[in-house]
Amino acid sequence: MSECPLFSILVANHNDGKVIKDALASVAKQTYNNIEIIIVDDGSTDDSMRILHELENVENVHIFYNDLNHGCGFTKRKCIENANGEICGFLDADDALTPDAVETMVNEHLSHPTTALVYSRYYMCDKKLTPQYVSNHQCIIPEGRTFLDYKRGAISHFVTFKKRFYDMTEGMNPNLRAAEDLDLYFKLEEVGETLFIDKPLYYYRGNTGKNTTLGNNALRATHWEIIAKTDAFRRRGINLDKDGIPLIEEITESISDYYKKHSREYKLGNCILHPKVLIQTIKRHL
Repeated sequence: MSECPLFSILVANHNDGKVIKDALASVAKQTYNNIEIIIVDDGSTDDSMRILHELENVENVHIFYNDLNHGCGFTKRKCIENANGEICGFLDADDALTPDAVETMVNEHLSHPTTALVYSRYYMCDKKLTPQYVSNHQCIIPEGRTFLDYKRGAISHFVTFKKRFYDMTEGMNPNLRAAEDLDLYFKLEEVGETLFIDKPLYYYRGNTGKNTTLGNNALRATHWEIIAKTDAFRRRGINLDKDGIPLIEEITESISDYYKKHSREYKLGNCILHPKVLIQTIKRHL
């Protein structure tokens, strides 16, 4: 890796015209200068197109457009494929970075050449990106354990990775409509080490209705998490019949919590939670 590697900020945009300027402004304030911005628009129907067209001639900003709305897996994979940097990091179009985020990440990657993925804490913010508190669910993954051992959240924003390690993987699953981040983290920890920075480097905009897995999105999120996790089981040669109980229990708990909050659908929930049906659902993705 070079002494001053190019860092690719990856932005997947879909109808975030009202807030994407905040994200890009935070990149402009970075203390590290060797940065490019890769933006892929996923068929936006708001004023995103006008904003992006204004940026097309800006140096080190590269914009690509999907012909249709393909979803986050397809769009984020396309971001990575078009990145020129030795190090990459995703910035959601409705979030922002702290001024020292990229510099901190670059220094850690340079200091740890065998590390594939580096992640930090984040500030949980309101709709105006005003910090409310610092996240506390990220943690070091101890030696001998894996991200698969955690329900969710051990690895989270700000996440960066060396492109050469990503190129060793199958690449992000383009068919995922959610849990594409889990898919990426699973694959990267299979080819290299992970490193946790106990410092917030990211502003996460809450209560937008897009970044949440709560409410009506709970089952949708769980569906895609099943696919991402069972794909990881397949790649790692883990037999679901023998070793998949923790995954099944996690999925059961997630779906159960949803249906308890939606009592009118509780009978349907009980049907879904029937063990044979659940196991068959998981195995279909192997």
